[in-house]
Amino acid sequence: MTQKAFLYLSDEQWEVIDKCLKKFTFPKERGKPRANMRRVWNAILYVLIRGCRWKELPKGEHWISKSTAHLWVKKFRKWGVFDTVFLNLLKEADLRKMIDWQQLNIDGSFSLRTWRG
Repeated sequence: MTQKAFLYLSDEQWEVIDKCLKKFTFPKERGKPRANMRRVWNAILYVLIRGCRWKELPKGEHWISKSTAHLWVKKFRKWGVFDTVFLNLLKEADLRKMIDWQQLNIDGSFSLRTWRG
């Protein structure tokens, strides 16, 4: 089966992530309104999945600026959001039989640890 390259989250994909985010209490907003979380996740996943640089993020209604996306990456790491969301996505994929555990490979050349600022 050929998969299309990731562009942005579908409604179904966003619902899964949004459900995970509801487990967190983010600090109250001050000043500017909080960034649209769906757009933030579109940007983060675009960079992770495509392996591109932040400056290569597309512009438009589905995207957020590279600086805002990078800021949220730092906040998510600090608050443990990535661990929770990615673990829940893994569980969901396993429940849907989307993972063939017999074909598992581990590549140690990339990890979220490299995102520390």
